[in-house]
Amino acid sequence: MSQASRIALVTVLFNCEKHLPLFFECMGRQTDHDFVVVVIDNASHDASLGRARELAQTHGVPCEFIANDGNLGIAVGNNQGIERARELGLQHVVLINNDIGCDDDLIARIRESAIAKGLPAWTCLAWHGDSQERWFGGGRLSWWLARGIHDDQATSEQITAPVRITYAPTCLMYVHMRVFDRVGPMDARYFVYYDDTDFCKRMMDADIALTYDPTVSFRHYVGGSSGGELSPFFLRISTRNKFLYIRKHYARPQRWLVGGVALLSKLSQLASSRRRGPTWAGIMEALRGQEG
Repeated sequence: MSQASRIALVTVLFNCEKHLPLFFECMGRQTDHDFVVVVIDNASHDASLGRARELAQTHGVPCEFIANDGNLGIAVGNNQGIERARELGLQHVVLINNDIGCDDDLIARIRESAIAKGLPAWTCLAWHGDSQERWFGGGRLSWWLARGIHDDQATSEQITAPVRITYAPTCLMYVHMRVFDRVGPMDARYFVYYDDTDFCKRMMDADIALTYDPTVSFRHYVGGSSGGELSPFFLRISTRNKFLYIRKHYARPQRWLVGGVALLSKLSQLASSRRRGPTWAGIMEALRGQEG
């Protein structure tokens, strides 16, 4: 094993103890052993960090552990993992969720499909848990909606070979270190949500190809450590970050135009008594320029 070929898998923990047994079992079964998992714990309230240490030892998974004193967010956690990989002299980084399951050859397939071909950034098909529903099967950045969009099932099923795309979530994304050198790390101002959209936008603007490979897959169990997509936390932060993204990536007068479309998209949430409060809070935080 050499530092030139070794892969750093960067995963961030936050109250995800229940998902860790499957994750570490899958990592321990890999046929390609030339990797290290950089585990960053964001001060989980459960026993995530201790459980991760225990499972890594049980399954023989090489790990580097970083324990934060507070919840610094997914973007900062990923950046810490990326920097640790850099300190170790590694050039190949995979940002990966720990609420996943995969076949024994996932690392080998990443090496074959992305690294061996010299691709700067790469992702693959994600099934929704144990179902045959595609959680992610290709995606694009929408200029008008100012967000990343997953291809629908029918569109995704038509993609049978690797293609260039403009958006993918970072639940499993290979990135060569030179990409971070060129476009920068994850933007910590987002904390969580939209950090992946922002990163894909910067890659697209720099004409860095992001490849989607439908011949490689994993299963995403959608952990929901932040409460899920209808939680007050999600509604507030995703609303705030949408406008942060618009402010960062759109110049006037396009910013006003797209910002108006974004406000219209929030009307249904504002009309709901359950969603109104956190959505309005997110809008106000965006107006105040609140970040992180």
